[in-house]
Amino acid sequence: MRYILNSAVITSYGTYVYEPMTVEEAKRWAKNGPFISTIGYEETAAVLSQLLQIPIQVNRTTIKMEVGDEALVFRIVLPPGSPRIDPQDKGRIANVISSNQWELGLLSRIRDRCEE
Repeated sequence: MRYILNSAVITSYGTYVYEPMTVEEAKRWAKNGPFISTIGYEETAAVLSQLLQIPIQVNRTTIKMEVGDEALVFRIVLPPGSPRIDPQDKGRIANVISSNQWELGLLSRIRDRCEE
């Protein structure tokens, strides 16, 4: 499966690889087959839709990545020492976007915890 996430979360035991992506790489990834969005906020979905130039649905769901699954991750990156986003402001990311405090990455689950 392929997913779009708003944070790089480890959903089950195993070995993962998380690598940075450019906007162009993310566009190609998103246009290269179906994916499930797990983006829970309208504003975040709108920003991603604009960045990737395809519609991103709001879908407040949890997932469990299996070996071979990958996820395009849109992650807010605040400077060290910054306060966390106030829970009342969750989903309101205009200031974060305008100040380039975000990144894109590809999270891949490559191995189960039992494999050697």
